[in-house]
Amino acid sequence: MDLKVISWNVRGLGRLEKAGAIRNLIRVNKPQILFIQETKLSAISPSLLRRLGCDANFEHLHSPAEGSSEGILNAWDSRFFTLSESVISRRFIAVFGKFRGHDKLCGLVNIYGPSIDNEKEDFFKELLEIINAHNAIWCLGGDFNAITSRDDKLGFSWNFQMMEVFRSFIQDACLIDLPLHGGAFTWSNNRDPPTHVRLDRFLIDNDFLLMFPNANQCLLPKAISDHNAIVLEHKVPNWGKKPFRFYNYLLLEDGFDELITRKIADFHSNTHCADPSSLIKILQGAAKHWFTNHKNSLLMSSFDLENRISTLELKLQQGSSPSATLKEILELKEKLWAQLRRDESIWLQNSRLR
Repeated sequence: MDLKVISWNVRGLGRLEKAGAIRNLIRVNKPQILFIQETKLSAISPSLLRRLGCDANFEHLHSPAEGSSEGILNAWDSRFFTLSESVISRRFIAVFGKFRGHDKLCGLVNIYGPSIDNEKEDFFKELLEIINAHNAIWCLGGDFNAITSRDDKLGFSWNFQMMEVFRSFIQDACLIDLPLHGGAFTWSNNRDPPTHVRLDRFLIDNDFLLMFPNANQCLLPKAISDHNAIVLEHKVPNWGKKPFRFYNYLLLEDGFDELITRKIADFHSNTHCADPSSLIKILQGAAKHWFTNHKNSLLMSSFDLENRISTLELKLQQGSSPSATLKEILELKEKLWAQLRRDESIWLQNSRLR
């Protein structure tokens, strides 16, 4: 399953230009989950969501701004992520639910960390309490307003105490800071001389990485905010159409050789073309169709067959309908022998031995 989460500190959603920038971001990247920081809005209307490019399948939660600052927006495609509970704070929104096709609870946290150093330690303590209180797979993203090392900042001053606070939080929460591709910094003050800092990032835990093993985070081109948007993406490799492979055991199955013989005869009687590639395509399609119709009876689990035989033999020993049970046992044993022969043929062919 592919995954794409975009996080962006937009510095205000009130202007049409900002909404248009997000709409273009969604149109080009097609994320299933959206983290927006600094909306600077007290409420998010359905019309604004549509203007942002979120269709009717998107659900959202919003932490309102206080005055003309802050404000956090989470939006997600309900076909991809099903919400079960949430925690909304002034500095973060945590949503808990399950991804389509997965049974494990996942926590997605959109973060807008405090810019004042005196508030950062308490903020990370609160965030750690939320993580420890829930047995979930974790993905945190947003503007943390914190750095982990001197490499995260190109400027003239560093607060080493706050660096240690942030590093301790990452370590205590057992989170992974994936490498950032496409650039080293996510914010710039646009002054001369400039200061560049990596304030935005995604942090995930090991279970999230096991679920999405190809996950990586990338820097997106800077638009009209002084922050770059970042994307956490997991893309399943596309190996193209699965090639057709013929297994030799099919030649021993009842009815298969008659099918192939009939298809060859029909080909010669209905066409004057002697092109062998056309015949091969016809036989390939016939073999695929025959296998699809007989797959359930051809590829049974030998383990299941053995368990069914064992259960029936136990009934037979207890004197329960001996004649009918014995007949069924003999039929199942015949199927088991046939399945073991198929398995051996498949393993032999896969090994490329002659």
